[in-house]
Amino acid sequence: MSTTTITQRQRWKFIFLIGGLQALQPFSLDPYLPSGPIIARDFAVDNSLIQLTLSALTVGFAIGQLVAGPLSDAIGRRKPLLFASTLYVLASYLVFIAPSMEFFFAARLLQGMSGAAALVVGNAIIRDLYEGLPMLKMMGRVLLIQASAWFIGPFAGSQLLVIMDWRGVSLILGCYAVFMLIASFMFLTETLHRDNRRDTVFAGMLKRFAYVLHDRIYVGLLLVQIMVGIGLWAYLSAMPFVFTQQFGLAPEQYGLLLTLNSVGAYIGVQLSSKLAQYIPAQWLLVGALSMSLIVGAILTLISNTQPPLWLVAGLIWLFLVAFGLTVTPIGALSLAPHPNEAGTAASLMLVLGSLATSAAGPLYAALPKETAFGVGLTMVAAHLISLTVMFTVVRPKSVPALT
Repeated sequence: MSTTTITQRQRWKFIFLIGGLQALQPFSLDPYLPSGPIIARDFAVDNSLIQLTLSALTVGFAIGQLVAGPLSDAIGRRKPLLFASTLYVLASYLVFIAPSMEFFFAARLLQGMSGAAALVVGNAIIRDLYEGLPMLKMMGRVLLIQASAWFIGPFAGSQLLVIMDWRGVSLILGCYAVFMLIASFMFLTETLHRDNRRDTVFAGMLKRFAYVLHDRIYVGLLLVQIMVGIGLWAYLSAMPFVFTQQFGLAPEQYGLLLTLNSVGAYIGVQLSSKLAQYIPAQWLLVGALSMSLIVGAILTLISNTQPPLWLVAGLIWLFLVAFGLTVTPIGALSLAPHPNEAGTAASLMLVLGSLATSAAGPLYAALPKETAFGVGLTMVAAHLISLTVMFTVVRPKSVPALT
């Protein structure tokens, strides 16, 4: 299937299906954040053990992405997506009935694997259907649906706790996955033609990884993605403590602030799709990285001067807008040269990003929680490295234009 054979009705069908399926990954994380202390109390464990389930989730993300991308290049997109949706339903039920911390940990790992698989195969479908600027625009349309989970998740997760416990939240996620599974079974068509599929399922995986990694521009964008992810997880790991300890925000107040920040990222994603019609994607990415660098520098400079809440919160919001601005340019530029390895290219980009953020766990733990100094400094370092990579490895002037 290609853009020449897609009707407007089919296009919107793909937008809602892919966006809804890709929302499974953020729904694996965000709705559970407000429940952390409650889950720890239910299992009679320390809060730090609940934090370790985030590591289980990111490891699950990595495994799901690593397997799903190459698998979809070999056997097509539809079957892996249906399997991932079914697995997510099962994982959500297992979280719901979890009798122990160990069982909960394993179920969260499975939830991360299935959610990530849906994300990476969805990106490969977009590459099957589009190329160039239309691909970037399609990513923006899909993110209209997917990225809504960024702010729906934490807000709904905190509000649902008023009328149910955390197990009920997991049951609702399972029902959502059932709905997406039925919709996918009924309406999702195969987008990878048999003639474009890659040899056997796993035998050629290393060869496909090697082929993608021989692309200089792709490798540079991969490094940029890793650095952007490290900056983002520094914010996610430390700022909840900064807002509650330095500014005295209650958990529900911080939940609202987290929702507003996610709206900022959502705005950035949609803004990048519009700006890409006038600014080449690689230069749009340079601008977004520069914006994050400036925000991080200001945050570092003011963090020890007793800044007002509105200033720190405003800078963090701008940082999330800048993060959103990077999402579609990185995705479109990295997949554009690899139509026949779209699943492999998408999975490698996401899996190495997940592993890098997991490996940086000791860094997040060492960040000071009393002020935003450590978060700002991490933002500066990560985005300074990103800009260096952009100009020395990616080299924006050498990047083919998305047309």
